[in-house]
Amino acid sequence: MFQTPILFITFNRPNHTRRVWDVIKKQQPKKLYIFQDGARKGIDADLDKCKAVQSIFSEPINWECELHIYHSDDNLGCGKGPSTGISWFFQYEEQGIILEDDAIPAPDFFNYASELLDKYKNIEEIKVIGSMHLDGKQYGKGSYHFSMANRNLCAWATWKRSWDLFDYYLLNATPQDLSRAFSYYKASLREKEYWCERLKEIHKDRLGESSWDMQFLISIWLQKGIGIFPNVNLSSNIGFDAEATHTSTENYIAANCKMHDILPLVHPECIKISRNADLNYHKLYFQPMDYGLNGLKRLLFRINKRIKNALGIRGSWIKKII
Repeated sequence: MFQTPILFITFNRPNHTRRVWDVIKKQQPKKLYIFQDGARKGIDADLDKCKAVQSIFSEPINWECELHIYHSDDNLGCGKGPSTGISWFFQYEEQGIILEDDAIPAPDFFNYASELLDKYKNIEEIKVIGSMHLDGKQYGKGSYHFSMANRNLCAWATWKRSWDLFDYYLLNATPQDLSRAFSYYKASLREKEYWCERLKEIHKDRLGESSWDMQFLISIWLQKGIGIFPNVNLSSNIGFDAEATHTSTENYIAANCKMHDILPLVHPECIKISRNADLNYHKLYFQPMDYGLNGLKRLLFRINKRIKNALGIRGSWIKKII
């Protein structure tokens, strides 16, 4: 029986949910929390899909399991939905694993996450444990490396103490605050610019109320936090399809990645952030078109954008000057 509590976040995708659920069942978790967002108003298909998801968890469980289920009466969306589920989870648990319905974890992920949750639970600067590794490179001599935590979170683990930092609106965080935080991590100008733009979008409407993970990452950075990520890939995102909210391109670099074994863990000798790992991930995942030959093609665009930002101008700065 697996001792670390697991939160499974679901909505209206029974096929995706079933595939992740089948992996969870093999672990036979002692404590399992299921959060399901409510059907969207005016979308009749959601009612049937949500019921199909609920029926999965009404099936008999053949091990001793403390099961908690939270069905939201309303549709909270891709932003407040997951964040509400995670906050509910940490009302009862001090640490745990969090899985979304489109993230299939590798078999080794569970013990990897559990071991690291225990090992680093009293080291305040360590805020999150991730599963994704995209570039196939080895960073350091251990099974995992330390990071500023600029990673996609879909199969991951953390502590209540970390989630307590979460701020959905980030109203008191300024681009200047975030830029100073990125200087601490020795991040590049392009990384700073990218995430300061994301902060502005969060202040506007949280990408149409569809984001929570960007707020969590920024909350970590403002506290100079550190993340842990494996040197092999430990999850596969099956959600890059027509049902996705943000990305529907099936050939996206983070879609359906091959998974590997990681146990037994070899721990790094010291806690030191790998700048190369963070920059490489940013290039691959967040701004793949802004580097290399494509980046050169976009150079004038970036220069123009920086001039407008410096002058505080929206739209054409040439028209403003004239």
